[in-house]
Amino acid sequence: MKLVGPKTDFCSTLAHHLKCDLVEMERRRFPDGEINPRILKAPKEVILVNTLSSLNFDPNKYLLEYIFSIKNLKEQGTEKIVLIMPYLPYSRQDEVFRKGESFTSKYILEIFKDLGIKDIFAVTFHLHRQRTADLVEGITLHDVSGVDALRDYLTSYKLENPLVVAPDEEAEKWAQRVAEPFNADVAVLEKKRDTTTGEIETTGKIPEGRNVIIADDMISTGGTIKKALGICKTFKSKKVIVCAVHGIFSKPITWDKDVEVITTNTIENPYAKVDVTPLIAEVLSQKL
Repeated sequence: MKLVGPKTDFCSTLAHHLKCDLVEMERRRFPDGEINPRILKAPKEVILVNTLSSLNFDPNKYLLEYIFSIKNLKEQGTEKIVLIMPYLPYSRQDEVFRKGESFTSKYILEIFKDLGIKDIFAVTFHLHRQRTADLVEGITLHDVSGVDALRDYLTSYKLENPLVVAPDEEAEKWAQRVAEPFNADVAVLEKKRDTTTGEIETTGKIPEGRNVIIADDMISTGGTIKKALGICKTFKSKKVIVCAVHGIFSKPITWDKDVEVITTNTIENPYAKVDVTPLIAEVLSQKL
């Protein structure tokens, strides 16, 4: 199989770890916003990957490039396509929250299934409330744990008696994974979000004067993390490390100078210090 994707550092590094050639998906965007990805050579068997950047974060363009490229490859004779999705858009919409809303995470998987895709390898997708198998039959989502990549990176930090903080209940499972090599305590904060306004209220108590790692799957606006940092400040935390798999950074965030921010490179961003491509290659080699 050959890797097809844009000429980015992420794709080049992934091709290296997969020990295969990278066939370029040339990106083209017209002045009116329309796109037309171009693939000059269509291998018989393809691993298709795309990338995102926090600088011009556009998950809809990202998804359309996948959809158009799948159709393009098939029309050129490609017989098998496996998707790698460093970031799976719409995965937070894993149920209908308000009457009349679209079930977008389900629809995305259905679109890929209708295009003949059977396997998607996605890094730490945000489907909490339902098993992915219950969403769409006939397509398998393979989880590549970006949290494990973060955890392994953090072991190089010699933190004395750290406390790992989950900024809300959904993040507890990721906080537990990060805490494992440190044999660290985990504190779970409580978050309530108004589904209409999006406003967040976070409450909770943590032990005073500890080194803290705040662990979550993604940073988007930074609202959830900022609330957790406020609690850390209240309880006089020492060194604070914020870590997340996906660094979206949908708006500028100002961090205090004593806060270190670490993400993986699933989305290109200034804090992407952890490379997940070796892990993706390892999981792919085990499953295919």
